[in-house]
Amino acid sequence: MNDAAQTAVEITQAFLGAIFSGAMETAMALTAPDAVFISTNPRSNSDNAMHGTFTGHDGAAAFFGGFGETLEPGDFEITAAFGDDNHAALYGTLAHTVRATGKPFVSDWALITSVEDGKLTLYHFYEDTEALAKAMK
Repeated sequence: MNDAAQTAVEITQAFLGAIFSGAMETAMALTAPDAVFISTNPRSNSDNAMHGTFTGHDGAAAFFGGFGETLEPGDFEITAAFGDDNHAALYGTLAHTVRATGKPFVSDWALITSVEDGKLTLYHFYEDTEALAKAMK
């Protein structure tokens, strides 16, 4: 790795910064065309628009669109991040609100990413699915 190349952690943090600031074009510039996005469950779930496996830039738009439809963003804290040139792991806490119910969704979370040639290729997010299911009822 040369000095100018970013680590997977740096790319992942830049991606999250772009997503949270609403800069989808910037986020997609950090994403491989065939990147895979998964939130907890790789299988589609009619009760949760964020569940499933989403591929590519259109998939990313659907994935994060489902997040925006389901949740009102709140606190998102990164406790720690570590990795190497091609893999990153981040974890922390979040506190969002379910739009349909107005109930809080509070959870620990973890994110695993993979990066190739400076582009995000895998984004797999883990959270307390039971807490989310309860907040959605």
